[in-house]
Amino acid sequence: MRGAVAALVGVLVLFATACGGGGGGARLSEEEFQSQANAICAKYQKQLNALGSPTSIEEIPDLVDQALEILNKEVDEIAALNPPEDLQSDFDKMIAASDKTKAAADDLSTAAKSGDQAAVQKALEEGNAASDEADQLATNLGLTECQGEASAP
Repeated sequence: MRGAVAALVGVLVLFATACGGGGGGARLSEEEFQSQANAICAKYQKQLNALGSPTSIEEIPDLVDQALEILNKEVDEIAALNPPEDLQSDFDKMIAASDKTKAAADDLSTAAKSGDQAAVQKALEEGNAASDEADQLATNLGLTECQGEASAP
């Protein structure tokens, strides 16, 4: 389970890139969007990596809360970006994947607090499924730094 939780926390950074939908003003070029989004993702991935992995189910809620706090900061930065029109559709799909992942993270924290192993597993599976979807979308968008790190569940 430790590896699965680490995988979920490690990929949460990807989904934060999807939240927002673009700030006001002129759209960025594809190169500008990719460069700026990748820089933001790289910065926050370092912070997420520094959180480490839980060694027990009791550590999961605090770890997830810390990860979500980092992601909320990332969301603010990403939300200010205005992707090119031809990337907007995949960007919007990534927003939906982000919402699913955040819900799974909340479910994971709740399940861990109550010690419900089955609910922990379900939340991990839902989060990993959303992660896989978002990884593909990040690839489509050219956001190489925004793809979750591969870990065994």
